[in-house]
Amino acid sequence: MDRIDKINDIIINTKNKTKVPRRQSTVINNFFTIITIGMVCLSILYYVNYIIPAQKAKMQRELKVKKHQDYLNKRAKQIALSHKLNAQNHDKSN
Repeated sequence: MDRIDKINDIIINTKNKTKVPRRQSTVINNFFTIITIGMVCLSILYYVNYIIPAQKAKMQRELKVKKHQDYLNKRAKQIALSHKLNAQNHDKSN
């Protein structure tokens, strides 16, 4: 029993001696890790709140311009057809 107690005391004393306070570099690394995580979170929030809506608005503007251009092309074809038919009717009436 005495021998087991001595071994336990040695183990406990060794564990207590191996615990050292945190080094300054560990504290600094933790600080920079937290700063990095914060910057990544901010960049994600910026992307979600500003970049994606701007891209959607740009796509909607382009779609609106394309629809209007299609309407103008269709209208131009209708006007050309109308002129052609009016010319034919005018020729028939003379």
